[in-house]
Parts: sequence; structure tokens; C-alpha cells
Amino acid sequence: MIITATEFKNKVGEYLEIAQKEEVIISKNGKNIAKLVAIDENEYPATKALTGVFEKAASYDSGRVKGERLKKYENID
Repeated sequence: MIITATEFKNKVGEYLEIAQKEEVIISKNGKNIAKLVAIDENEYPATKALTGVFEKAASYDSGRVKGERLKKYENID
């Protein structure tokens, strides 16, 4: 379903419900600018990609990390 940005703004609640069943494409000045789709509750790609990052970050020793970074530049002449 393709709708205008103005129509979406005026009936946002209605289109949020429609998006649970089908894609809603929002156009402005004749160009498609956004797509509203339902999200699968088990699918959060960004969250999955970051899983474990913060737990690992707590174990980092900033002095060791700094030393490892500086080692890269020691052999450059």
C-alpha cells in the first residue's frame, strides 16, 4: 500500500495497524521515502550483533588496550 506523508501523518494509528498485515510505503512529492513494516518480536538484528559486547567491555584493561594500540606504531619508521 502506498500513501502520502500527509495521509500518514493524519492517520498514523490506522497505518500502524495496517503495517502489522502488509507493508505501508510513504511517499512525499511523488517519491517513496519510507517503508513501514511489522517487526518480528524475535528479530532485532542490531541487538543480536551487540550481544556480549558490553559484558566483554567490562573486562578490558584500558592500559593494556592502549599499549596494544601503541605497539602498532613502534615499528613504523
